[in-house]
Amino acid sequence: MTREEERTTNRNAIIQAAKDRFLEYGIDKTTVAEIAEDAKLSAMSVYRYFGTKQSIAVAVANHLLQEYLNEHRRRYAEAEQPKETGHETFARIIRAYVDTYEAHPEYVDFLQDIGFYSMREGLCYDLDYMQFGSVHVDHIDRPARLALSRGRKDGSIRKDIDIEMIGMILANLLTGGVHFRGLIDEKQQTNIIRHTAEMIIYYTKEA
Repeated sequence: MTREEERTTNRNAIIQAAKDRFLEYGIDKTTVAEIAEDAKLSAMSVYRYFGTKQSIAVAVANHLLQEYLNEHRRRYAEAEQPKETGHETFARIIRAYVDTYEAHPEYVDFLQDIGFYSMREGLCYDLDYMQFGSVHVDHIDRPARLALSRGRKDGSIRKDIDIEMIGMILANLLTGGVHFRGLIDEKQQTNIIRHTAEMIIYYTKEA
């Protein structure tokens, strides 16, 4: 194993160990020493790779987001039908997101945890999740916007909709549900998100 391969292996082991700990116990209740033990490394080695616990939390959050997005892409790719209109593609993308959201309550709980932690520690700008509303970031709303643009050309999407506004509404839908977590039960929360998604799908369709 080369030195670079060893570094990659150790970094991945730290992220995996921290992810397992954070999802089960929360960020605040997890120590660097516990992460190091689970990764089969010394605490000094963990600090050498990441510097601080805050950096580990950011790395785990960004890693989990990519896992989540990859699953979402797999879900909407598997549901693809031949000769779809832009609106049908848009609906498929949004419904696949809600399905992914519903399938991973542990990740939604983690997002709430990292949200509070990042605000307290001043890490918001380091988290990819916190940048969902940016038009410069290629997250879930990006393929949905492309489908909307295609739908306006093929006549399946209303001509009078503001795609940028729909994009902002999507960003709020994709992230906002996390903040309901402590206010309503999980099933009700998912139902609100699913019904909101269906209303957006209905609203954008050309009559």
